Amino acid sequence: MTEEARKDVARMGLKGVTLKKFEEIVADILLHCTPVYSPLPGLPDAWTRHRISSCILENPVFRAKHENDRRIFNNLCSRDDCDNKDRVVGKHDIEMPSEWPFDSLPFDARVISYTNGSSTRNNQTSTNVVESASDLPIMKATTTLHGMRAVRKEWQLKSLMQCVLSMLPPSIFEPLLSIEDEGCVQEKLRIVDFAGGTGHLSIPLAIMLPRVDVILVDLKRSSLDRAREKIESLMKMPTPTMNKDPSDDNRIKEQVIINRDAEMKSKDERYSDTVTVHDNVLEPTAIPNLYLYHGSISSFAKDHTDFDIGLGLHACGEATDLILRASGTVGANFIGKLNQTRRDPYIYHATARNEPTITYPQSSTFCKIIPQSGAQFDVLAKAADYSDWQDMRTCRNANRRTAKALVEMDRLLYMKETHGYDQVVLTKMDPWEASPKNDILMGWNHGHKKGLVSPYWKDVRASSNDALPTCNECNNDIKTSMDQLLCPPDEKNNRVHADWNMGDCNKVKQTLLKFAKGSGRIMRFPPGEGKHMRKLVHSIAEELNLRHWSEGKKNAEKIVVVG
Repeated sequence: MTEEARKDVARMGLKGVTLKKFEEIVADILLHCTPVYSPLPGLPDAWTRHRISSCILENPVFRAKHENDRRIFNNLCSRDDCDNKDRVVGKHDIEMPSEWPFDSLPFDARVISYTNGSSTRNNQTSTNVVESASDLPIMKATTTLHGMRAVRKEWQLKSLMQCVLSMLPPSIFEPLLSIEDEGCVQEKLRIVDFAGGTGHLSIPLAIMLPRVDVILVDLKRSSLDRAREKIESLMKMPTPTMNKDPSDDNRIKEQVIINRDAEMKSKDERYSDTVTVHDNVLEPTAIPNLYLYHGSISSFAKDHTDFDIGLGLHACGEATDLILRASGTVGANFIGKLNQTRRDPYIYHATARNEPTITYPQSSTFCKIIPQSGAQFDVLAKAADYSDWQDMRTCRNANRRTAKALVEMDRLLYMKETHGYDQVVLTKMDPWEASPKNDILMGWNHGHKKGLVSPYWKDVRASSNDALPTCNECNNDIKTSMDQLLCPPDEKNNRVHADWNMGDCNKVKQTLLKFAKGSGRIMRFPPGEGKHMRKLVHSIAEELNLRHWSEGKKNAEKIVVVG
């Protein structure tokens, strides 16, 4: 079949259903390039994990906090007022972590922590040594994240940590025999956490990797101030608790209100009309290898061209592409959870202008398929702004997830074409449910001057060729979309539409078969079914060679009639 003929087939899609506008664009792009996912790099080997954990606990402050955290949890499970362990590990409570690397990190360095109550900040009890059951706090998720939101955030953090650790040379984890040995070590690696907020990612990395300098870059001074507070609390040695003052509970409640007000103010700042004045200087912190930078991504990249890995977990919209450009300009490896949004306050706060600074699509490959700065890419990006994580691992809305993959494919091709990276790959977080925006883009060059390696060097070494590994499960959405949008006509009736699950298809099909065998001339489906289900009825009716049409003008009044 010729390419033009395949385009004609794609316009109608599977079983003769007219495609949505974004599906037409997805079909056009899939004719020329297909995204391929690689698996997320695995955890370091047992020796490396042991070395990192041992290095953390060699710090006397972290060791004391770790022992205190364990004591808190063990005593909390045996409290008289705790009927059973569900009291501690309930719907919104978090069990003592058993998953590396969080089992080695102090609670102050985590998203999940223990608190006096359900909403207090994680630095309020961390510096107190628990001596009796009456001093015990309740194990909760802290800051603005609670329950599964906090758990999913740590899944995100762990996924990016795995990517970073897989790129580091083995010598980074070698023990230093003496202080003099530090002078023999090669120049320090630098990791930059762009748009890092309050340090959810950069603080654990700095603790885990004392031989690596970590820089937290953010536009908002309030976020950096909270990061500094967390760091200072983290570096305080736990001290014995004093006799409890009855007014403590009231002070805690007042602090909770203050913290909530601060969080709301932080959210309001994101969309405020005030342009932030940035310091644009590196600020040292209580952690010797962790620095703060108050400024934009572009200004940091302009002033500092000596970093080795650029990270972007919390960036969204144009900020994501600015991180890629900053990393590409200096030839740094880059890792980032990718997020495409329609509202982008970052532009205004960074540049004092509302005009976007990047045109889309970015790659020359995509520009040959769809016009640059045209409406088609906006339609694709809008469909890619997909946040229903319950549909993951199902065929429902596979085309929207494919649209998301194509937005990232444009970025991938741009980094290869413009900045000449040896490898750029697309992968997913583990588990996928960590975030609806679970795509991760990784790029690297071979022969890095400071010894950075490919995150898949072990897989390539074990294989018979130099091909990178692929993730078949991650690629299922792409295959489903290609089958639906691009399959030849003779295969159409053997497929199931990617946007409908098998249960819905069987239910509608049985209803129509029962009608076809009966004596009725027409059958009207009830109103209020929604456009999604109306399309399914049209599709199955077409497959069964039944006449079908719609009646009604407004969506709520529309019905499907089969005859």
